[in-house]
Amino acid sequence: MNAKRRKSADDAIAAQVRYYDLYASDYVNPLAPSNRRATSVLPPTAARDLIDDIAPKGDVLELACGPGGFTAELARHAETVTAIDASQQMLARNRAEVDLPNVRYIHADIFDWQPADTYDVVFFGFWLSHVPPVRFDDFWRLVRTCLRYNGRVAFVDESDRSMVNDDIRIVGGVPLARRALGEGHTHDVIKLFWNPDDLTGRLRTLGWNMSVRRVHDIFMCGVGYQH
Repeated sequence: MNAKRRKSADDAIAAQVRYYDLYASDYVNPLAPSNRRATSVLPPTAARDLIDDIAPKGDVLELACGPGGFTAELARHAETVTAIDASQQMLARNRAEVDLPNVRYIHADIFDWQPADTYDVVFFGFWLSHVPPVRFDDFWRLVRTCLRYNGRVAFVDESDRSMVNDDIRIVGGVPLARRALGEGHTHDVIKLFWNPDDLTGRLRTLGWNMSVRRVHDIFMCGVGYQH
């Protein structure tokens, strides 16, 4: 059963990458049509404030960097930012829009990637909700591998209060949400909405001391370190 679920998860991950390649130009574009029932967009000023609160110093790893909204904010604080994404088109947009000398890019599937370095901070924005349940523990083992001694992890994402914006169906143990492209075609993405308290407890069982709080009602922000 676990092998079947992992195959379902792997198929969903591949489909998700294809979708974000196609959607890259419209992602968080206020002029583009909404790709879901209601758009959940964190205002840029709020993103900046959250990164200022986290204050990431030294060498930062950004997983699933997307088009660069968080990348630019991280680069204001960090000595270096290593930004990784599985979508070539998202990376191309990030490079074009951020264009900062202390940011370097890696094209890689996060679930198959192994770090060559360690980092002071690992950050991911609007990524954790795209991690399928069967890959959750694996993902956090990767995060642990990426951190230096006394390193920190931080993330921002939608919370369970954003679930009203989606209809979720479970296929092969993977929660999927439908997304539309401008030309009308639809695609599925993995979408797992966490309650901050439940997520804190789950991470505690994996050896993380995390503080996860709600921000701007439907979002959440987590900051913590390894036990």
